[in-house]
Amino acid sequence: MLLAIDTGNTHTTFGIFSDNELKFTFRFSTKAVHDKEVFSDFLKLTLQSLNVSLSEINQCGISSVVPSVDNNLQEVVKNLFNIEPFFISPSIDLPFKLLVDNPLEVGSDRICNVAGGYSKYGGPLVIVSFGTATVYDIVASNGDFLGGVIAPGIQTSAKALYQAAEKLPEVELKFPDKVIGTNTITNMQSGIMFSALDAFEGMIKRIKNELNSDLNIVITGGFSKLISEKTTLKVNLEFDLVLEGIKILIKRQK
Repeated sequence: MLLAIDTGNTHTTFGIFSDNELKFTFRFSTKAVHDKEVFSDFLKLTLQSLNVSLSEINQCGISSVVPSVDNNLQEVVKNLFNIEPFFISPSIDLPFKLLVDNPLEVGSDRICNVAGGYSKYGGPLVIVSFGTATVYDIVASNGDFLGGVIAPGIQTSAKALYQAAEKLPEVELKFPDKVIGTNTITNMQSGIMFSALDAFEGMIKRIKNELNSDLNIVITGGFSKLISEKTTLKVNLEFDLVLEGIKILIKRQK
């Protein structure tokens, strides 16, 4: 079995593959990964609850954008499974080119998104990840990574708003029934969520115009389902794209 680990700024997501099929997914707070003992116990107990023995995990691939927890990830994997985890990075053998100014700057999550997205949908393709940041990855018709866009994420923008204004509360991040709010909460929900939706649709239009081409749109990440329910664009919703990309890239290294 392959254990795929996607460590983002907020959450760390785990996937267990058997015979190339994603059997289980679960996640943990990335902040908690800083405590090796807590992280190890969580992983061990979760696998136990899924009836997966430690000895069944014979491969581990990691995509991490949080370097401060990489040592803990490596040590816990080695201690629990007696295997050396493989970290995804721009320097590994990739099935596509990174056509950017400095390929070594490209995050492992973006590399995995490109691998997973192109494998399923081909190109040209744009993959939009709604996480701590909203990240657009642009993929050419032959699968090469052309570059992209990084913008503040929905929750990041909301947090900046209520932290900067003393009278504004923290609100549930969902679309209100109407654009014009009638109280502070619905005013904020409208401004945060509809602005994010319009920014997404506007950025897709700009990308299409710059490429002078239509393209498939894949969205992933925590807020992707909410966006998919409101957008007028045809989108493909993929929650486990990074995990799928890890699987593809690990298989290539073999």
